[in-house]
Amino acid sequence: MPSKPVLSDGDKKAIRERLRTLCEECWIAQGYKKTSIKSLCDQAGISIGTFYTLYPAKEDLFSETISLIQTRLTEKILDINRRSQTKEGFARSIKELFREYDSKPFLYNVNTPDFQTFVTKLPKETLQKIKLDSFDAFKQAAQAANLTLKMEPSQAYGILSALLSTINAKETLAAACDYFAVFDCMADILVNSIFA
Repeated sequence: MPSKPVLSDGDKKAIRERLRTLCEECWIAQGYKKTSIKSLCDQAGISIGTFYTLYPAKEDLFSETISLIQTRLTEKILDINRRSQTKEGFARSIKELFREYDSKPFLYNVNTPDFQTFVTKLPKETLQKIKLDSFDAFKQAAQAANLTLKMEPSQAYGILSALLSTINAKETLAAACDYFAVFDCMADILVNSIFA
């Protein structure tokens, strides 16, 4: 029986980075269900066995990938709020986030059957962490913008989450109006209502 190749820590790190990049690209293009481990391995130039030495399951790679995507988005939102410490700047960051959601529905539309297939395979702790990270991102953005809430944080961040969830009504809204204009108007009104 041939021996398995031994990967250095540097090799493992490079392969994981490549797999996360490929995972994000495939997830954006075709969704979770159509992204296979075999396809990812072929594109990364590794064996399926090597994949399983790095990740116990497909969901582990996807969870790691979505965590990095959330971190990247949070940094983008924080940067906008640090540069423009106003309610208008905060509203702009929410509008930017909405447009990101719109541009990559497989990644962000949590109500699709594809995303639900992914979510149902996650441990409860991982799912809870994803939800808490989203709540924490809003909190950090408000702090970066140096804004004061007019209401309880959980209510304010719940309102912002509900606002962003209007992405699920995109097709219905687009049939009747410019849904970006509708979202932008709602964002401006709600941010003015939430912050002092």
